[in-house]
Amino acid sequence: MHIALRPLPPLDFALTARVLRRSTRNLVDRVDEDGTWTRAVVLSQGPTLLRGRQHGAKIVFDAAPAGARDRRAVEAFVTRLFSLDLDLAPFWRRVRRERGFAELALRCAGLRPQRFPTLFEALANGIYCQQLSLAAGMTRMGHLAERFGPRTPDGARFGAPRADLVARAPLPALRNTGLSARRAAQLRDLARLPLERFEDELNTLPDAQARARLLELPGVGPWTADYVLLRGLGRIDVFPSGDIGAAHTLGRILGRVMDPPAAVRFAARFAPMRGMLYFCMLGYVLGAPRG
Repeated sequence: MHIALRPLPPLDFALTARVLRRSTRNLVDRVDEDGTWTRAVVLSQGPTLLRGRQHGAKIVFDAAPAGARDRRAVEAFVTRLFSLDLDLAPFWRRVRRERGFAELALRCAGLRPQRFPTLFEALANGIYCQQLSLAAGMTRMGHLAERFGPRTPDGARFGAPRADLVARAPLPALRNTGLSARRAAQLRDLARLPLERFEDELNTLPDAQARARLLELPGVGPWTADYVLLRGLGRIDVFPSGDIGAAHTLGRILGRVMDPPAAVRFAARFAPMRGMLYFCMLGYVLGAPRG
């Protein structure tokens, strides 16, 4: 199956895929030297390797084996994952007016925000990356995907961890992925929730109320709630509070010390797309300078 999509410009799919991957320790998403992204997804015929690569103003996605009935599902999947239906022009206009952001504008031009395909994947990423370095968190997420993600027919690749498998897992198996006993129990409790119905409920609520509902979940604190709002629900005006890495990168760009509360206050000037600034902090680190 071959699908070509043309999102609104600007577009740099390779950079967007690298920011989605975040680290070479991410075993679910792969990005090759030529900018080709791959991920194992479950379609009508089972686990399938989905590939995407930019060709001019279009992104071309291929999935094999896949039938014609999978086309709509794949289009919906990649549109959500890469926010292909979002108009980012107002954000980039604001960036160009911000003093000291010229280098960020160069490195991040064409970057699109990424949204996890399921609420469980967003929650699991939040749980595994809490109060850890990105490399450590992604290493542990890789262990979870190896044990509880779907494998391609050749067994070479696996996808994101499945909530139904995690829900049935014994706690020692979850602890073996790098979690404490308490965090393992919390992750399994999350996997056992009716998350699709819960996501539908969250989608009806404004940001503050949705955040409050997320904070009621096991293992979810303020940073994780914001992270899930942004990367699970696509609330592009949420800048995750308490993110030390994002604050450090922002301070580096601006040439001054920046702690997480100051970063949140600075991001407010980019409303109603302040969450896009969060993605740019990753893009600034991962994006090569352009001449």
